[in-house]
Amino acid sequence: MSGATPDKKGKMKGILTDVTKCIGCERCVEACANVNDLPVDLPSKHHRKDGLSGRRITSVLSLHNGKVKARKQCLHCLEPSCAAACLVGAFYKREDGPVIYEAHKCIGCRYCMIACPFSIPRYEWSEPIPYIRKCKMNEECRVEGDVPACVAACPTGATIFGEREELIKEARRRIKDNPGRYMDHIYGEHEFGGTSVLYITGKDQPLTDLGFPTPKELKKRAVSVLEKDSIPHMNHKWVMVVTPVQFATVFAGLFGVWTIRRRQKLSRHPHESDLDAAGFDEVCDTGPSQDGDDKEGE
Repeated sequence: MSGATPDKKGKMKGILTDVTKCIGCERCVEACANVNDLPVDLPSKHHRKDGLSGRRITSVLSLHNGKVKARKQCLHCLEPSCAAACLVGAFYKREDGPVIYEAHKCIGCRYCMIACPFSIPRYEWSEPIPYIRKCKMNEECRVEGDVPACVAACPTGATIFGEREELIKEARRRIKDNPGRYMDHIYGEHEFGGTSVLYITGKDQPLTDLGFPTPKELKKRAVSVLEKDSIPHMNHKWVMVVTPVQFATVFAGLFGVWTIRRRQKLSRHPHESDLDAAGFDEVCDTGPSQDGDDKEGE
């Protein structure tokens, strides 16, 4: 299972987005496109309403009837579902935070798109040789100060970059100092096993449109465990218990079918059982002697 062990979480880098400071200027989107050399985005039937596509890996959403602006990007899960679902290991979680995608390994199955609980990975539908696109958060998008270009471009400080544990402490400090301004919750601290990209938001402004379901929604879907656990970890337990049972069931079923077919065949050709009992060599030995008897008879 791909993921981060607890003792490594403190070394991880991450991004904290304070939604109350975002003004929707989209300079982060522009900086991301420039540093990753992304072409101009084109309208497509494959585009979703969140602004992400094969040509845009960061977007700014308008939430709560336009009252709230929030940035959307890959959340770099601590135990990424995309990596667990990938058949060829094209995704993996680095110890310092980013979830990396290696295009040269990709076979285009797009299981990562289905597995991601936040619906982040996008496919380059318009390209003759398409690959998956998503936020990198690694050295390729860092600028002066060793921070991602998107973070450096924010004019209001709505996003900051640093060690994940320090970002959580900063988020808690802001919530404690301004209880009337913030919702008492850090999005990404625990959801789906935790993410390296974190959010804090204003009072009564949940971030469900960013892919964070409410505890009530998780309970309704009978997956309340995902409030603090990851999908790969949850599935790992299920696979370890169910897979041996499935294997034994399939094997027993196939053996039963073979037995029934064998009995049916022998019932139609009863002499075959006699030949099997006598042995192939003995049956072959009777051939020449019979020919000799025939000749003697002549």
